[in-house]
Amino acid sequence: MIPGLKKDVEAAVQEACQRLWGVPPPRVVLETPPKVELGDLALPVAFELAKVLKRPPRKIAEELAPALVLPAVVARRTVEGGGYVNLFLDRPRALARMLGPSGPPPAVPGKTVVEHTNINPNKAAHIGHLRNAVLGDVLVHVFRRLGRKVEVQNYLDDTGVQVADVVVGILRAEELIDPHRASALAAEIRTYLDSFPHDPPGAETRGLGDACWDLYALVGRSYAQDQGLEDARRETLRAVEGAALGETLHGAEAEAAALAGKLAEAVVRCHLKTMERIGVGYDLLPRESDILALHFWSRAFERLKAAGATHLETHGKNAGCWVMRLEGAKEFEGMEDADKVLVRSNGTVTYTGKDVAYQLWKLGVLGIDFEYEPAPYVTPFGDPEFVSSEGDAPLYRTRKDPTGADPAVRGRFGGGTTVINVIDVRQSYPQKVVKEAVRRAGYPEAADRSVHFAYEMVALTPAAADAMGVPLTDEDRARPFVEMSGRRGLGVKADDLLDRLVEKAREQVMARSGGEPPEPGRAEAIAVGALRAYMTRFSRNKVIAFDFDEALAFEGDTGPYLQYASVRAANIFRKLEAQGLTGRLDEAEAASVADLDPALLDDGLWDVVRTCGRTQETLEKVAETLEVSLLVRHALAVGAAFHHLYHTHPILQAEDEATRRARRAALQVVAATLEEVLGVLGVPVPDRM
Repeated sequence: MIPGLKKDVEAAVQEACQRLWGVPPPRVVLETPPKVELGDLALPVAFELAKVLKRPPRKIAEELAPALVLPAVVARRTVEGGGYVNLFLDRPRALARMLGPSGPPPAVPGKTVVEHTNINPNKAAHIGHLRNAVLGDVLVHVFRRLGRKVEVQNYLDDTGVQVADVVVGILRAEELIDPHRASALAAEIRTYLDSFPHDPPGAETRGLGDACWDLYALVGRSYAQDQGLEDARRETLRAVEGAALGETLHGAEAEAAALAGKLAEAVVRCHLKTMERIGVGYDLLPRESDILALHFWSRAFERLKAAGATHLETHGKNAGCWVMRLEGAKEFEGMEDADKVLVRSNGTVTYTGKDVAYQLWKLGVLGIDFEYEPAPYVTPFGDPEFVSSEGDAPLYRTRKDPTGADPAVRGRFGGGTTVINVIDVRQSYPQKVVKEAVRRAGYPEAADRSVHFAYEMVALTPAAADAMGVPLTDEDRARPFVEMSGRRGLGVKADDLLDRLVEKAREQVMARSGGEPPEPGRAEAIAVGALRAYMTRFSRNKVIAFDFDEALAFEGDTGPYLQYASVRAANIFRKLEAQGLTGRLDEAEAASVADLDPALLDDGLWDVVRTCGRTQETLEKVAETLEVSLLVRHALAVGAAFHHLYHTHPILQAEDEATRRARRAALQVVAATLEEVLGVLGVPVPDRM
């Protein structure tokens, strides 16, 4: 859409409604007619006015259309169907406006906090974590493109049972079901931890995550055979929480707590490096241990008790537990057992309880704050290894005390006008509980600003699982997809998937170039583009069955197809310049497009431009619905528009300079739109495919 046009049309509708009928119009919506011959914009406002004026929409539209005082770029208006007011733009003038600089979007008041990724810091990231990270990252890019201030948080559950499991495996390796293998893994993990924050000589960071992955699976299988290991897990959890709360620990407890802390830090570094490969960054790493240490839960618990939102059960299965009863709440209707335990009978806080405290802080209503420090990951030269999601500051993490904290950033984080938690659909019930707890604690308005961005899981097609070496049964091979399970060791590590994608991308490039190997970075860019487009092209309520061949195809609804369109568009300008012709339009040429003969912009060519003009509308719909697949569909439509332009309106064969200029202008809009949309999707574009 032309910059500023929507605002101008909205103002014209509001003025006309007041002048004609003395009523303010409802929200003005601008739609795109399905066919180019029906116009460029459609106003369905008459249908809403009909409810107020008690008149047929068509009659209202017929009165409204001629009364609209519209900007000069609108050439004419018509009434269509049951009451649409359709607007036709002056094509040359509109195209010239679209070629001009758009400038930064107007700033939106407030701040949106987006929490995503949130991998348990006990082993390597897996394929499902990639979908979470990519969905959250694209959402952040969309919000920023629309002028919102966004803060990206990656919550670290460094006091959870998963970390305790790996610590048990390290300390009790000889008691696991494969003691020889477990002892070797434990020794390997200790070697990494002894070298942290750097890698052991000759090793890669990811080796730590891989070793923890295997040990975690061994521990999980061992619990069923050794009750003593279950006791060790509980003892480790108590030690870890005790250390977070500042208790003085000795002997085995102190060793377990120290090991858990260092393990979590080191594994988080692995995760950050994995996410860096796909262009995902963060602003803050909040740590659960700091939530415990600063008594966030105690403050939240006080609020809940004061509001009567939780009570101590004295009998039944939850005797001794602090419970929030959820009967009567619409979200929990029909549940057999609507009670949610927040504090167990042994006094420990549940995951949900901690999440309630964290959510209250993110919403800015808890009344206490963390201390902050740059995340302690540095290069051998002492520079920050990771920077903020916008690359303009170090990555920060929370801490519990002011010693070593950065006072300049205190108060910067949290306090979101809106808080969006990107967590898979299996966590829908706990997320509803958290939102209801915020409401019952006395903050109904804050609860309304709490949003769960739910999405379905990622699985593998049997062919993809087989290619990754996942052991499959005959029953697995007959299924449409294979589910992953980290606790059972059945899964695909994120880095392994990326490595495989890079390898296959390199093979495809070499096959297309007669065996010439790609220059450094090209296969990686294609692989990342394939992954990010694949993870976002499906509706978030659809299970993804990942398939290598489908993701990397250069044709169809894929990242490589979009990259190819962008590369090819750029190549056309280079070819023009190589033949002594003008490539991209400079500022003066772009302005002169407004004076072209409208006949040079026929329906076919104009429909290409019109498709590009839907970018702003699409971004706004993504922000409103949190359905990022809409943006991928738009990108694919722009890619298809480019190929239509390429085949039906060749620039080099244009019969005169005016025709060539019109086509160059349209191509420039397409190229810029592809660059913008792929940038929001985080799909990198190599110099050549």
